[in-house]
Amino acid sequence: MNRKSFGNFVAWTVAAVALALFAPAARAQDEASAAQSYVQTNVQTALGILQDTSLSGPERRDRMHNFLLSLLDTQRIAMFTLGAAQSSASPDQLAAYSDAFRDFMVANYDSKLGNYAGQTLRVTGTLQRAPGDYVVTTQLVDPTSAKAPQEVDFRIVSAGGKLAIVDASYQGVWLAIAERDDFQSFLNMHNGDVAALTAHLKEMTAQLNATA
Repeated sequence: MNRKSFGNFVAWTVAAVALALFAPAARAQDEASAAQSYVQTNVQTALGILQDTSLSGPERRDRMHNFLLSLLDTQRIAMFTLGAAQSSASPDQLAAYSDAFRDFMVANYDSKLGNYAGQTLRVTGTLQRAPGDYVVTTQLVDPTSAKAPQEVDFRIVSAGGKLAIVDASYQGVWLAIAERDDFQSFLNMHNGDVAALTAHLKEMTAQLNATA
């Protein structure tokens, strides 16, 4: 190999190593930016639905329900909150629980976001928990109030090229973690009866919808 060829070989080697080192960081940065944009756009859209005075109460609830379902990974969160009890439940029980949890979670998020109707969302940063797993920190700002903005954080997971919300923190409390703790306590008091938990979720959903 002559000197010129050797120099080209070294240059290509250095370039290849640099790409190998920096490509993952670049992808992570791109994913973090995508997660921020995902939260900014979609949560603001949800707040806009709540503020739409042209919609009746039932119309607003239906539109919010469908929109939240497009954002939330309900199956993943349902199994997380059920924990070890899923191993002893039948497929039919798991399916019924998953459906009941989906409706409860959407009603719960709708209720929480309803407290911030009239406010705007400002993204303040992103923390990478693991590859494809981010926490996007935000502030909800009320332009008509002198009160300090409230922090609401969202955990975003990227799977198969699609982003989804898997948890949110309101006033420092992560909802999925709090729900898991509550559900485990319920199961402990009801001999691990998943069907009883499913019925309990339906009751709580009805209460949330009644106050919406």
